[in-house]
Amino acid sequence: MPRREDVAVVDEVEKIISRLNGIDPERPYFDPIVVEEAVSRHARLIGFRDVSFTWAMGPQQANDELSGIDFSSSESCLWADTTKSMRDQALAELSADPVISEAYRQAQANAADRIADALHLEIFALALRNLISGDAGTRGYNVASLVTSVMRDVVANSSVESERLEDLNEAYLPFADALMAGLGSFWIVGQRFVCLPLPRLRLEDGALVSDGRPAAVWPNGEAYAFREDGFFPALQSVEW
Repeated sequence: MPRREDVAVVDEVEKIISRLNGIDPERPYFDPIVVEEAVSRHARLIGFRDVSFTWAMGPQQANDELSGIDFSSSESCLWADTTKSMRDQALAELSADPVISEAYRQAQANAADRIADALHLEIFALALRNLISGDAGTRGYNVASLVTSVMRDVVANSSVESERLEDLNEAYLPFADALMAGLGSFWIVGQRFVCLPLPRLRLEDGALVSDGRPAAVWPNGEAYAFREDGFFPALQSVEW
């Protein structure tokens, strides 16, 4: 019989999933203040205190903002190193007991199927890939993919006991609020977050249009058409 606290966790996850499923890909809600509050909450939970935000309102603007940044510097790696340390500690705690470790791996696999079916975030993840050039293109964080992973871990954690994993999940859950408020991708340099909003998507039968019309449009009017091999700039900007 599930523990009462496990049921509470699953109920809370279902509430978050329900809210995420309410995102309208053709007209996503965008409130940068809510995004910044959510990301600042995450930052405080991992020990960052003086975060700042730079908004790029389209992929080209993000490319310009990120140009020249050394993503291999200790400053640029600070966030990744901090969160990796937290995850390593959680995995070490789980691995200390082979039974718990195996239970967690199985729960993760089961949760992955559950979350993939429920969140329907793949289309946003697709629209935010491969539009940033150079080193920055591999150093960004896609919030749709991140939230899918976080929700999988939260569901899986209800099957095991791990204080470190609970702390890690708590630190990442604010990104669900950030996604619902319109955060699409972000890059981190020291304690500065460079943020790119979700685009508005044009869909037909649940898929991105691929007939040459703009399939993804950002707040600054940058528009991109879609085909099987990826996105390419539309001929003209489109009103967001």
